[in-house]
Amino acid sequence: MYPEKSKTKEKLRKGEVAFGSLTLVPEPSLVEIVGLAGYDFMVIDTEHAAADGQKVTNMIRAGQAARITPFVRIRHVEEKQILWVLDSGAEGIMIPMLESAETARQAYRLTRYPPDGDRTLCSATRTAGHGVYRNDFRPFLEGVNSEMMILGLVETPEAAGRIKEIVAEKEGVDVIFAGRADLSIKMGVGYNPAHPKVIDITKRILSSTIEGGKVAGVLAYDLEDAQNWMDFGCRFIIYSQPEILLSAHYRDTLGKLRQHAGGLRKGKRAA
Repeated sequence: MYPEKSKTKEKLRKGEVAFGSLTLVPEPSLVEIVGLAGYDFMVIDTEHAAADGQKVTNMIRAGQAARITPFVRIRHVEEKQILWVLDSGAEGIMIPMLESAETARQAYRLTRYPPDGDRTLCSATRTAGHGVYRNDFRPFLEGVNSEMMILGLVETPEAAGRIKEIVAEKEGVDVIFAGRADLSIKMGVGYNPAHPKVIDITKRILSSTIEGGKVAGVLAYDLEDAQNWMDFGCRFIIYSQPEILLSAHYRDTLGKLRQHAGGLRKGKRAA
């Protein structure tokens, strides 16, 4: 928590790759598991998940206890939506459907205190140490303004067409993702993140990001996917989701268990 430096931002400053995950399940233990496993960050989703404020706060607490950077995917860029997330202790936000440089600039200013931005202040919030920092508040304010991170998801062909403007915004996002799932739907190829047209526009988004001096990110569906996009130049890797890994493991294992059980039954009948 502030005024300490962000573990994830520090790795990116050094030119390293940051690894993390994302979850829609409002369960602090999942954040702890990923953190204790050694990952750098966790994205707590509130766009597609109906997580209430207290659950999100507890997930943020769990992340910081496990030394992992907690980010929150917000629903939209709006002052109070961002404010409660950050006052709860989140060390950054993820913006879905980032469509313009103007939106990126607005998010930047809503996440920083004056003179860098327009964020309103309450010195008794969790992120401000519940009032403990009041005696020497400058390190907290400076820490927030320097360590805050914004992640942006480019998820429409229209936004992809404005990618250079979005990247060029200095008061904007730190990391830009190409949202392959939404791109595929909006490009008319159904849910098909691996479609050649989707891969082509993804590469254009990420190439423009890297060329513009920003960090390119990807939500990798599996290990091979992560490795391929790292080879391309991505340095912010969201590796799958705990719930997806769990469901895939249970599904695949059940198939093998049933197969083995079927073999045992055949053996008994043969005897």
